[in-house]
Amino acid sequence: MVQKSTYSKTAIWLHWIIALLIIANIGLAELTEDMAREARGPYMDFHKAFGITILFLSLGRLIWRLGHKPPALPATMPGWQIMASKVSHFVFYALMIGLPIGGWLWMSTYPAPVSYFGLFEIPLFPVEGNKPLGEFLHEGHELGGKAMLVLVILHLAAVAKHQFIDKDNLIRRMWPI
Repeated sequence: MVQKSTYSKTAIWLHWIIALLIIANIGLAELTEDMAREARGPYMDFHKAFGITILFLSLGRLIWRLGHKPPALPATMPGWQIMASKVSHFVFYALMIGLPIGGWLWMSTYPAPVSYFGLFEIPLFPVEGNKPLGEFLHEGHELGGKAMLVLVILHLAAVAKHQFIDKDNLIRRMWPI
């Protein structure tokens, strides 16, 4: 049996949509860091809605991935790079699912409404008024966001290394066209 050399179209599109939403969400969080609470509200509404979208698309992507084997890595790839790839993908999934859930749970401690692009309200968890939990989740959300930023940068550096130094054209596995 011949091994596919690219991911499925579904996996590719989920990857790129989630990636763009993650980058947008990191940008929104950084953009609003020093804004007054009132001024950052509309931006954070988008941040929350993007987060919920990332959560559900990531769950869908994980389910899809469990049923669809990814293409093989190049036979020339060193074992440490294969292990680094597996670990980084595991951490990506943990953050893509954990950050939105943590943010949603954090907003539930206030409670602060989570509007899905003004279409409907996302139900909150029953943790209203739990200030210690809210503070813990706030710190965890910020640390997780920084970890996601570092992971995105490392991922892009690895892509560049494979494309321009190793010249193994590994990017073709996930390229949308």
